[in-house]
Amino acid sequence: MKSRFHLFFNIFYIFCLFALFMVNSQTAIGQSKTNAQKEFKKLDGDYHAGHLSAEHYFAKADSLVHQLFSEGKHFETKELVDLLALYEDIAWSKSEYQRSRISYYFLFFNNARMFKKKGASMYYAEKITAEYKKYGEEHPLVEQLQKCKIYQEQRLYSRIIDLFKGEKKYLETLPKLLEQNRADESVGLNALYILSPTLTGYVKINDTAAVQQTARLAREIGTAIKRKPQITRTQLLYTDILMIDIEYSVANFERRYKDTKKLLNQMEVLKTTYKDQATNFIDINLIRFRIETYLNLKNPDSLRNYINKYETSPNFGKSQSADLAEFKAKLQALEGNYKEANTYLAAALGHERDLQANLMTESSDLLYAYTQAEHSAIALQKAEKIKQQRTFWLVFISSALSILILAIYLVLVYRDKKAKERIAVLNDAANMQIIAMEEAKHQAVREEQQRLGQDLHDGLSSSIAAIRHQLEVLSMDTIDVSLKNKLNMLQAETELAYKVSRNKSHEWFNAADKQQEQSFEKQIKLLTDRSLPDNRYSKTIQIDDKSLVNVNTDKRITILRIIQEAITNIIKHAKAKNVAILIYEEENDLILTISDDGVGLSENKTSNNNGKSMMGLVSIRRRVQSLDGETNIHSDSKGTEVTISIPLV
Repeated sequence: MKSRFHLFFNIFYIFCLFALFMVNSQTAIGQSKTNAQKEFKKLDGDYHAGHLSAEHYFAKADSLVHQLFSEGKHFETKELVDLLALYEDIAWSKSEYQRSRISYYFLFFNNARMFKKKGASMYYAEKITAEYKKYGEEHPLVEQLQKCKIYQEQRLYSRIIDLFKGEKKYLETLPKLLEQNRADESVGLNALYILSPTLTGYVKINDTAAVQQTARLAREIGTAIKRKPQITRTQLLYTDILMIDIEYSVANFERRYKDTKKLLNQMEVLKTTYKDQATNFIDINLIRFRIETYLNLKNPDSLRNYINKYETSPNFGKSQSADLAEFKAKLQALEGNYKEANTYLAAALGHERDLQANLMTESSDLLYAYTQAEHSAIALQKAEKIKQQRTFWLVFISSALSILILAIYLVLVYRDKKAKERIAVLNDAANMQIIAMEEAKHQAVREEQQRLGQDLHDGLSSSIAAIRHQLEVLSMDTIDVSLKNKLNMLQAETELAYKVSRNKSHEWFNAADKQQEQSFEKQIKLLTDRSLPDNRYSKTIQIDDKSLVNVNTDKRITILRIIQEAITNIIKHAKAKNVAILIYEEENDLILTISDDGVGLSENKTSNNNGKSMMGLVSIRRRVQSLDGETNIHSDSKGTEVTISIPLV
């Protein structure tokens, strides 16, 4: 909020002070400039010492320059640049100080404008406009306002009206833009400064309709400005002054002289209403307006009184000499003293010629400044064209290099991907070979264990059974009690050995089948653990007892490859979290079920991912068909279940 205040204070305090009410004081300029250097040196020291923030520095620097301007001090451009060197450094150090950059150029603009440097003032008006546009305000009206002031001083009201017509469409939209907060209040005030001389121009050519339309537009803009919540007291003061000025012009045009007196009283009241603001500049304006009013009312006594006040005013300067002589001539004519009136009128014409000569010089300076600016713009355009060509080639070469680097990178990524795929294929093949070897080993162990169990059952158990039978016969044939007891004892031991050998043969025979099932379950877990890490997947593996008894090694390896293919599909396409594998026997068929809770499949989809998924399922179906089995797939948005049936007979 502080940055907004010091910017608008800068814009309107000095701008209004000298735009409407020409103040020209030339006392003690050299001494004040020396004081200005001291004041700025102290201000810069406070900032470097950390006693002032950037925002406070801007506000104090603005205030100091305003004070010097209000005392009538004028600076050469280099002098003001030196004084504001730190201001410029800070304003352009951070993007957040954008509005202070506008304020910086306004200080130069006001310095040039107040002291009749029209070429320089237009140059800085262009700078201000450029900074405004960077800030987001596309139509600040600063250049148009300054042109109006130049035309007004040269009494070129037709030029003012032409300029107004060029901006009329935008100005007519301004009340709505202000209400919608799409235009800054400073732009609204700039518009009022354009409308005020425009209204005077229409009064000069006696265009009643245009006077009324211009006044109505000014009222709408003024009302919209005063409704903006962020408006400052300074802005309110100058809005009120401008609105009274416009109503005064309309009342004079319509010869409502009593109303003009009321309006001037309202302007007088502003000095009390805004006593917290600098309002001393209102006095000189009031005096001029009252002189015009008493001329219209043909009241010589009051007219003489205010002419004397005008001449003795501390704000009176050489630029008002022609007006003073004209007022005295009209007073003498009103009193019938035509000789004196002619004398004063001749003096007014002399002052006017001097002013016209100055205006011609200023116009030449302005033309020179514009020619210089135009020449600089052409040179800048040439330099910009060369810069654009260089930029084009730089961008073209950079883009070509980027594309080349990207192509090389993509080739390397592709080769790396292919290498990883080949390694994965080799790893899968190696893993399946290991699994096949493990299955073959366990199959051999099973067969050997069953053979030993069979040999134990058929060989040793039969021999023991025969021995037991012979002992039983001998025990029955002998009558020797002692021998009989010994034979019975041997018979009991033989019976025990027979039971142990028979049980062991059954145990070995059955254990071989059980170990085979455990081995197969172990191989499945080996496959899933490598492919489905525990930190990402929850796995359930169930194999029913004796379901694999009648399944040979080749079928087991094929089943493992089917499971491997199904797991690969799940990893690539399913986006699942839970995976279940179930193997059981049902009516002479081995049933294998593999399910997941992923996104499911859609037979109607033809995307790349789905196509690859279908290829995986085709491979599973082909392997199942090689075992004379059947494959059923059920899939929806809740997951996929693959059920495989393989005949055991």
